Amino acid sequence: MCEFLSSMNKNYMMSSCVVFRFWLMIVVGVVTMAVATAPAHSREQGKATAHPELGGFRYGISVTDLDGNILVAHRADERFAPASNVKLFVTAAALAAEEELSALDRALRVVSEPTDLGPPTLALVGRGDPTIGFGENCKMRCIEALAKAVAESGITEVGDIVGDDRWFADERKPLGWNWDDLKFGHGTSISAIAVNDNVLPLRITPSNEPGEDANASWIDAGPSYFDLHNEAKTSDAEAPRALRLERRIGHQTARLYGELPMASKSVTLDLAVDDPAHLAAWYLKRALEAKGVSVSGKLRTRSRPLQFADEPIPVDPNDPAAQSQCAQRNQNTSNEIVIASLQPASTRDIVIEVNRESQNLYAEVLLRQLGRAAGTGSSFCGLLQIQKFLDGVGVPRGSYSIADGSGLSNYNRASPATITTLLRYAASASWGDIFRASLPVGGDSVGTLKYRFRGSALEGKVFAKTGTLNHVDALSGYMLARSGKTLVFSIIVNDRPLDSPAATRQIDATLLSIAEQF
Repeated sequence: MCEFLSSMNKNYMMSSCVVFRFWLMIVVGVVTMAVATAPAHSREQGKATAHPELGGFRYGISVTDLDGNILVAHRADERFAPASNVKLFVTAAALAAEEELSALDRALRVVSEPTDLGPPTLALVGRGDPTIGFGENCKMRCIEALAKAVAESGITEVGDIVGDDRWFADERKPLGWNWDDLKFGHGTSISAIAVNDNVLPLRITPSNEPGEDANASWIDAGPSYFDLHNEAKTSDAEAPRALRLERRIGHQTARLYGELPMASKSVTLDLAVDDPAHLAAWYLKRALEAKGVSVSGKLRTRSRPLQFADEPIPVDPNDPAAQSQCAQRNQNTSNEIVIASLQPASTRDIVIEVNRESQNLYAEVLLRQLGRAAGTGSSFCGLLQIQKFLDGVGVPRGSYSIADGSGLSNYNRASPATITTLLRYAASASWGDIFRASLPVGGDSVGTLKYRFRGSALEGKVFAKTGTLNHVDALSGYMLARSGKTLVFSIIVNDRPLDSPAATRQIDATLLSIAEQF
């Protein structure tokens, strides 16, 4: 390289050679460090032919016992997109920090803010409890309970209603989320206020005759938050179902189109919302009016824009600069009178919902609560907390990259060996029993594994977190082998063609084969 540059300007040649050698030193240093820190899994055990069920896929497998002895390894140290297996990192870190999270005042509250003229302003102040509900299906932590307390306090009229979600920094869509996920419930906006999971369910049923409009209505009775343009038609009974729901970001208008066969059962589509704080204020207005309290003002929101302290500048969680950033806690201060509050769900209950049902919103809220325990309530500060936790677990820093709490981000990466290391650590932790109990069980009646492993030798013997994206299938957890021994495993399939069926059947067959061997 330097010889080639000799034909060019001498000064340019010298500076270029220095830069080239500098970068060469960096590359050599990185390679050397990677070799020095490579875990034992790099000695691959088991060739691709040992897992014929997964032939044709790009996949990684790590299987160990609880002592860390490697039983099966195929590309175990390579980084893969893990999909919802990211939730294992978030929930484990949350259980490890349960004491700190419990110390946070996370109760949703209604506060009165006196005004000089007219009735008081009411603010619904969110503190990151994602379990709040509204409507006839709500059994506990209901907006209606807050409205009842307001009415019983003697207030008969209020002015504006404010949805206040400043507990978290305002970052409703994590980095790396696909645009086509944003309209559905699994990709709804993240906020410190969440009511009915920040989604609006739409029920569609066919009419009695082909060619007629399909029937569509919001499941939540009463006036609709979204305007619905229903262009969906009923088709012949033999026709395939082809329904589409679309909306424009920032607009409260949805369009339903396509066809629903005449003999179909009802279909429910969950529509995501862009501004959960505004929706929560709208729910409170409805609940107040149902209790006889008039609302004369507007619906408003308060959010806290991202600031320097929320942005990922340092990358080392032990760096004093990073700690200083996250320590710049932004407290909400105002002249407010608390009228009513709802005590939050426990960290354990939220972890169970995250892992068992793969609840994306709850996972993102947990991540930000970790960030709030550290300081600003941003996802960056939450990710720093997870990184510190994983340092204690003992996994190499380069074996994973986490960009969100749910696993939807395209920037997430983790190796199967890293996941099994985490699972072994959790098994011996003081919170390990709770963590394992939060995982779906193969063939059980609830959770994301309820239809898998039924009638097989592993029914009731697999405790694992699923992971699914358009190009990803993953399953990681614990299983009881034929010998009765507990195995720790992680299987991740990547780059599956979009038009191919999911690889779940092949993953399950592989686990059955491994369980039989050990």
